[in-house]
Amino acid sequence: MELTKEQIKRIDIFLEGIGIEYIEIRFEMVDHIATDIENTVEDTNAFFEGKGFQVPFIKYMLSRKKALKNRYEKQTKKLHWYYTKTILKDILKKVIYPKNVLVILFFLFICFFFGPKYVKETSVFIFSSLMLNLVYTSYASYNFTKKYKLLKIVKTYSFVSSFVIIIALNFPNFLDIFYNGNYQKSAIYVYLTAFVFNYLLSQSFLEKRDFIEKKYQYLIQ
Repeated sequence: MELTKEQIKRIDIFLEGIGIEYIEIRFEMVDHIATDIENTVEDTNAFFEGKGFQVPFIKYMLSRKKALKNRYEKQTKKLHWYYTKTILKDILKKVIYPKNVLVILFFLFICFFFGPKYVKETSVFIFSSLMLNLVYTSYASYNFTKKYKLLKIVKTYSFVSSFVIIIALNFPNFLDIFYNGNYQKSAIYVYLTAFVFNYLLSQSFLEKRDFIEKKYQYLIQ
């Protein structure tokens, strides 16, 4: 017997309650559980009736709680690496776009021709460009990220960006450079690499917004 929307919603609420956070994974699990119930339970209405832990549905879900959480963890790791590889491939494709080539060449010119002589000024310029790119991307995608924050693909974009920024800020430490004045030529190229990577990453993310909305909008209430 086919489940009602209310019954399917109860499955979703239960999964969310036990920590199944990412929506696209939870949706697949809801679909799998609903199909299993429809194929094995004769009276689905009675299956969902009752109060507290005596409801057959609750007993059914609790008996599978550990297996469901294990499956979720495996799917989360699998999607994380899948999305990471997909994002990196998209970034590599964007390197050869004419507009991006011009931007990269411009910053390379600044670093190689002015960096050796004007270490402080070049460091400030590249670092400021990196920060401005991050601020712009955060501002442009704020409402979208807030709405779709429980999608694993959105979390993966945030993870990749944060990982690169953490490395750039700590190797070498940006406080030692800008607060103590210990400017280094090597820092220029670290910031340049971080800027180029995040510039291309932000383009990838902003372009993916429409695709993500069309694919997952029906899952977001």
